[in-house]
Amino acid sequence: MENELLKIIKKIKGSLLGIGMTESILLDAIEENDNIDTCYILSNVSLTGKKFNMIKKGRNKKINIKKLKKKFKKKSLDTVICNYDIIKQFYRSFVPNSIYINKGYLYIYGNKKDLENLSKKYQRYTKDVELLENKENYILKINNTNTKNKFFKDKIYRIKDFSIDAVDFITELLIN
Repeated sequence: MENELLKIIKKIKGSLLGIGMTESILLDAIEENDNIDTCYILSNVSLTGKKFNMIKKGRNKKINIKKLKKKFKKKSLDTVICNYDIIKQFYRSFVPNSIYINKGYLYIYGNKKDLENLSKKYQRYTKDVELLENKENYILKINNTNTKNKFFKDKIYRIKDFSIDAVDFITELLIN
């Protein structure tokens, strides 16, 4: 998977947001790429809570991953690369926020089953969703160049996702 991500990082131009990218090989490749103008890396060492450290040019700042819309302007980032294990607990707010802030490509890496479920959520907004497969690793590639999200559409999808999660939680309680 690192090889595929390295190829993607070498092709990036403009601004980049990396969420949960802690591998030193990937961070070194980002530093070596001269085409990246601005780079934001969100990382959380403890993996507890909603606040993540944002590192930009030597400054550390804590931001809430649920409130990415407040930090970044509409369609301000060219590329977003994130680890699914980090965003899975925030996916209900991350999906519309990532479409709002991203004007290029969104790459999410993780396991196949989770990424297939997440691709269904992104297919509500755009049909340019593809699952790249490399032996045991998977990368979900979403093209956000022509996507638009509406306020009421986001609220309806959020309610729908919440009700599906609530039904799943209740069935797990009854079964166990």
